[in-house]
Amino acid sequence: MAKRAFSQQSDRVAKAPSGPVRPGRMILGFLDRIEDATLAGWALDPTRPDRPLAMRVIIDGQIVEVLTCDVNRPDVATLNLPSTRVGFEYMIPLRFQDGLRHVLSFATLDGDPIHLPGRGGIVLPELHFCLTSRMHIDGVLDGLVDGMIQGWVLRIDERSRTKTGGVRVLISTKGQPIAELTADEFRADVAEALGADPACGFSYAVPPELRHGKSVVLDFHAMPERQKLRGSPLEIAIPTDAERTRIANLIDRADELFRYAYHLRRELKAALPAERLSLGDYPAWARQNAPLVLPRAEARYGAIEGEPLVSVLCPVYRPDHGEFLAAIDSVRAQTWQNWELILVDDASRDDALTETLEKLAALDPRIRVFAQAKNGGIAEATNRALAEACGGFVVFFDHDDMLEPFALEVMLRAQSATGTRLLYSDEDKIDRNGHVSEPNFKPDFNYRFLLDLNYICHLVLAETALVRAAGGLDPRFDGAQDHDLLLRLSERLLPHEIHHVPEILYHWRITPKSTAGSGASAKPRAALAGEVAVAEHLRRRNLPAKVERRGALTCYRTSFRLNDDPGVSILIPFRNHIDLTRQCVEAIRKHSGGMKIEIILLDNWSQGADAEAFCAEQGNLPGTKVIRIAEPFNYSMINNRGVAAVKHPFLLFMNNDVIVSDPNWLRTMLNEALADPRIGAVGAKLLYPNGTVQHAGVVLGVGGVADHAFRGLPGTAPGYIAHAIAAREVAAVTAACMLVRRAAFDAAGGFDAAELGIAFNDVDLCVKIREAGYRIVFTPDVVCEHRESMSRGDDLDEDKLSRFMRENEAMRDRWDHVLPHDPFYNRHFAREGGLYRDLRRLDPQDEMRLARPTPTPYPIAPVRPGAAAKPSPKDRAARKANGKKPVGMSKKIAASKLPPMREKARPRRMTIQD
Repeated sequence: MAKRAFSQQSDRVAKAPSGPVRPGRMILGFLDRIEDATLAGWALDPTRPDRPLAMRVIIDGQIVEVLTCDVNRPDVATLNLPSTRVGFEYMIPLRFQDGLRHVLSFATLDGDPIHLPGRGGIVLPELHFCLTSRMHIDGVLDGLVDGMIQGWVLRIDERSRTKTGGVRVLISTKGQPIAELTADEFRADVAEALGADPACGFSYAVPPELRHGKSVVLDFHAMPERQKLRGSPLEIAIPTDAERTRIANLIDRADELFRYAYHLRRELKAALPAERLSLGDYPAWARQNAPLVLPRAEARYGAIEGEPLVSVLCPVYRPDHGEFLAAIDSVRAQTWQNWELILVDDASRDDALTETLEKLAALDPRIRVFAQAKNGGIAEATNRALAEACGGFVVFFDHDDMLEPFALEVMLRAQSATGTRLLYSDEDKIDRNGHVSEPNFKPDFNYRFLLDLNYICHLVLAETALVRAAGGLDPRFDGAQDHDLLLRLSERLLPHEIHHVPEILYHWRITPKSTAGSGASAKPRAALAGEVAVAEHLRRRNLPAKVERRGALTCYRTSFRLNDDPGVSILIPFRNHIDLTRQCVEAIRKHSGGMKIEIILLDNWSQGADAEAFCAEQGNLPGTKVIRIAEPFNYSMINNRGVAAVKHPFLLFMNNDVIVSDPNWLRTMLNEALADPRIGAVGAKLLYPNGTVQHAGVVLGVGGVADHAFRGLPGTAPGYIAHAIAAREVAAVTAACMLVRRAAFDAAGGFDAAELGIAFNDVDLCVKIREAGYRIVFTPDVVCEHRESMSRGDDLDEDKLSRFMRENEAMRDRWDHVLPHDPFYNRHFAREGGLYRDLRRLDPQDEMRLARPTPTPYPIAPVRPGAAAKPSPKDRAARKANGKKPVGMSKKIAASKLPPMREKARPRRMTIQD
């Protein structure tokens, strides 16, 4: 028999809500039935006796429904009320029948609490309840994974057979509870295997007080049933804090000891338990981050000049009443008070909504309500709001979304500090229970990404005059009207007039019918509208292009259709591996028909009869040169020698282990560069032979210097917010297949053969190209197979470790002002690793330092083909003089208590040859 119990009457009034509470409005009524999971009663507003009362139903502080008290109650006729249609009945949703304690209360539409008397004369300001349906628990403790104790728990409903996460887990030792957490992390493996809710996992880091080096036994129970998870108890031993500190210090020192340091650091990293926060930990991260946002903005941007009025534009069409009221509440709660909220009812034909709008307008003079005579769509309703706006800035707001309380203030601080005319923030999604998820941590302004995807979306603040001058929103693009507007605004603005505020300020509501809840496939017409909007934007820019959707996503492939063919010189270094080099060259010739190319083979001391025959054969073919370089391998020097012999204005650097198969590969890369004279380099998408990603752009500052994005991801997977399948501007690309404008190469001073002969020379070149005023684009539409450095072997063998470490330190010394600030990788992602997965750990004491204005890693400058961005010898000498000297380490300290060396796969490093 299912257990269903409400709390005792004494419990209902025992706890007063925290903070100031407005007195309840005088509402007549009675709560006359509380049984099973149903509440029933009647209520009437004596100030509006001719209309049924509408009440918010609030559970655990979230509006879950809006009730209308219009059920016929003949039994109240003796009270001489104006009508007997004053009753209500409410069934508590199944998601709250989970065996946990919840609190229910009622309020008027404008938020005043309603206190209804119940039997025994007790007035109920709130009702505590605990309901359990016919469910049972299934869960497993996986054990210690990557330094974290992990597992999963599901609550299974025996009637519907639904399997849901969100179960509370109690952790105890020796019978004493030490922690409680919620199993709501993403576990795709459990969802696939059991057909269950994927939000059912949990991770637990052992607290400092238990890190004493001794064995600890931990018990894990699902609550409230107190059911022990399979695999529990778990016995573990965690190093002490002193040992952890010592290990961390050794890691820092080990980086300076080159070959020995590499092995030492690898073993220490293996021994040190991971303390990472991933995207699955986002709800907890968001709670910790929220109080830090405003102080961070104050430190970064300073004060707001003047008292600018912000007009919040909100088209309204048949919203869920509870979600709509929550949206309005989020505007009224803004710390910046000088706003106006313009609500435009797009002919909803909903009497209850009309009444709500009237009450809201009467409640706050800053709320202005307008009604359309006929339904015209979201663009027309927004344009009506734009026409009525009085503020110097407008903000676009959907009728069921929510703003952070400090959203407007942070945006205005950023605008005041930067003088920019269009600003956008990061965003996430929020469900009906108020839980946040799926953060969209965005890059700084990325025009190429915007063509393929409306990554900007929310929150947008713009000059009112700018939006009006652009013509407002175009009704032809309803569903993608914001994407169209952003593209039209980009035509009127310079890149430095658009600013990204890297803070979560907007919560996009997840509902079954929304794009947020169902993905792009839920609104195919919107996706088609976006496709047309991008095509028309490019037509206005006189750029011939074909725009088409990428599968079922609201993401587009923009293929430029340019016919210019200035010529491309393809440079391929090789040493031996003749069969592989031949495959590379023959594939290029086969799939580059009609293009003006020359192939320059750079032979670095190949030996043997087959090598001699191959070089002679290739040297006799038209459009091919073979240059022999009989010197020790230095990738930068070899390619610089090759560039000195080219005749075309575009260079394509390619490894001899890269195989092309697309007949349009070179045309696509060249057109990306020809579409904008500011494009200095274009990188391709490289896949391992097994079809997983080897390169989809380079991110600076991760793992020390840089790392490839999405390594190991299936080749067709979209990756984080479609970053793996959309063309976008990036900070760097690998030179394993990289097209470079010759003018940009010369402006950067070429590859650095003196200090970066092997590793990181492509990253260094890309940074110098950007400092010379050019941009770099990654295109996912050129896909090549990369057979992973087969021509040279592993750069991290024993003979090359010292060289690699020296070049690693050279990059850190040269670009220490650039590497931590990749403009296309959000500052809230961690830099230690876990690209597009791990979140930056929040240290409140360190936040103000991090909040200082980010130095511009690449100055905004015109393209200057003759400018040299390479640091002078004098600059390099000065940097070395100010750098740290290696710190010595005694053999005794280095060898003490270290785990034995283990043979395992060597970590990949960022190098041209990869």
